[in-house]
Amino acid sequence: MPGFWITLKRALLLRCPRCGKGKIFRRWLTSYERCSVCDFVFEREEGFYTGAIAINLVVSELIVTAVAIPVAIWAALTPGVPSIPIFVALSPLPIILPFIFFRPTKSLWIGMAYLLDPPHAEE
Repeated sequence: MPGFWITLKRALLLRCPRCGKGKIFRRWLTSYERCSVCDFVFEREEGFYTGAIAINLVVSELIVTAVAIPVAIWAALTPGVPSIPIFVALSPLPIILPFIFFRPTKSLWIGMAYLLDPPHAEE
């Protein structure tokens, strides 16, 4: 079984945590059920990816907050700054970021599950 750093590298490259060769994703939002190389099952049970969704939400909203607070402080301290264009420019951020982080968080979740609860020989 690979170590933490190897599994993290494989997850960030969107590869199978067991062999590192098989791809996790078929298309942008569609993943394979199993690794095409080592036959590792990616989704162990229904609702398995709930943790990945939670991580995605937390990371996305932290980034939105990290951008919105300094911009709001800057706008409040600078007289004459029109706030409507700023709100319009920043409003797509909470919608776009979860889609950007979907694949990496799902892959990281699969890798974490592999490290913390490795499959048994009969699986």
